[in-house]
Amino acid sequence: MIRNLKLYSIFNSKGTPSVMVKLWTDEGSFSASIPSGTSKGEHEAKELPIDKVRKSFSRIRPRFIGKDERDWRGIDSLLKDVDGTDDFSKIGENLSLAISIACVRAAFNNELWKIHKPRMGIEFPIPIGNVIGGGMHMGGTDWQEFLVIPYAASSPAEAIETMLGIWIDLGKELRRKKLLIGKNVENAWMSKLDDIKTLDLLSDIADDWKVRLGIDFASSSLWNGKRYDYKKMGKHLTQNQQIDFIEEITKKYRLYYLEDPVHENGFRQFMILNQRLGKEHLVVGDDLYCTNPKLLTKGIANSSSNSMIIKPNQIGTLSLADDVVRMAKEAEIVVVPSHRSGETEDDWIADLSLAWDAPLIKSGITGSDMAKLNRLIELWEEIPDVKMAKLPL
Repeated sequence: MIRNLKLYSIFNSKGTPSVMVKLWTDEGSFSASIPSGTSKGEHEAKELPIDKVRKSFSRIRPRFIGKDERDWRGIDSLLKDVDGTDDFSKIGENLSLAISIACVRAAFNNELWKIHKPRMGIEFPIPIGNVIGGGMHMGGTDWQEFLVIPYAASSPAEAIETMLGIWIDLGKELRRKKLLIGKNVENAWMSKLDDIKTLDLLSDIADDWKVRLGIDFASSSLWNGKRYDYKKMGKHLTQNQQIDFIEEITKKYRLYYLEDPVHENGFRQFMILNQRLGKEHLVVGDDLYCTNPKLLTKGIANSSSNSMIIKPNQIGTLSLADDVVRMAKEAEIVVVPSHRSGETEDDWIADLSLAWDAPLIKSGITGSDMAKLNRLIELWEEIPDVKMAKLPL
C-alpha cells in the first residue's frame, strides 16, 4: 500500500529543473526521476515547468495514498484520469511518469526488468553511443548525432569500453588537428568538421573498432515546411532530394542506423526510404511516432519504418509505453529504448530494455548516462543465462 508520496525538484544534465518523486510503501521507499528532451516531437506528451508540477502534485497526491502499488497499470489509469487530456497537459508527463515508474519500482522491489515474466536466455541490448554531435544539441554539424554501435561485443562491459575508447580517441584526434570545439549537452564532441567530413573520419575507424555507424538526423529541425535547410553544408533540398541524399550517404558510408531521416510528418517519405533501404538498414522513427499508439498505427499502415525509438516520457506512463512496445513488436518493428539529452542519474531505461527484449539501447557515453550503462553491467552479472543480442536485419 502506498503510504506517502513526495515531490522533489532536482536538476538534470543540462542544469535545468527536473522532477523526482519518492513514494513509501510497507516495503520501503522507491523513487524515479524524469529526463527532458531538447529536440522534441510536436506530438509528445507535455512537460510542465516545476512550479506548475508542484501545484498539480499538491492537488492529485491524495488520490494515490492507500492504493496498492502492485496494481501499477491501475495507478497509470488513475494518472490518465486525473489529468483528463490526451497529452498530460494538465499535470505534466514529467510528474505522471515519475509517479508511474516509482510505483512500478515498488511493485517489483526495484527490479523493473521483471515487469514481464522473466524468461531464460535473456538477451542484452547493444548500446548505441553518440560520439560527435551537432544540430539542436550544439556542434559543428547540421545532423544531430553521429553514432557508433559495437555489434561484436561479447558483454555490456566490452561494448561500453569500445564506445569509450572511440570517444577518447576521437577527442584526441580532433584536438591534435585543432578541430575540437568542446562537448555538447550530451557530452558528444563538437568539431569544426561538417557532416560529410565527420562521416569520413568515422568510416576510417569503424572496421578497426568493429562498430557499425548510425546518424540521428533530427530532420524536423532542418525542415522549414518547404525544404530542408543545411546551414553548415550550404544545402537546400526538396523532399525528394532529401531522400536521395540520405540514400546516397547511407550506401557510401555503409550506415546501419538512420533515425529521423525526414521530418516528423513525412510518413510517405519514410515509407519510400524504408522500401529502398529497410532490408539491410534500420530506418528509425522518433519524432515520427513520439511513442504514441495513434501515430504508430499510421506508421504501420504506411509501412513507414522498420524500427522506432521508445521514450516513455513522450507518452506519459510506463503502461502506455509498454502498450506501444507490444504494438510495435506485433508489427515486427524493432524497438530502441532511448535516453533524452537532459538526463538524470536514474537508470530505469536500462531495466526496461531487458523487459522489452530490445536488441539495441540508445544512450550517451559519459556523464549521467553512465548510470544506465553501468546498470546493464550490474544486471549482466546478476541474471543467469544471459547473452548479447545480435544486430537486427
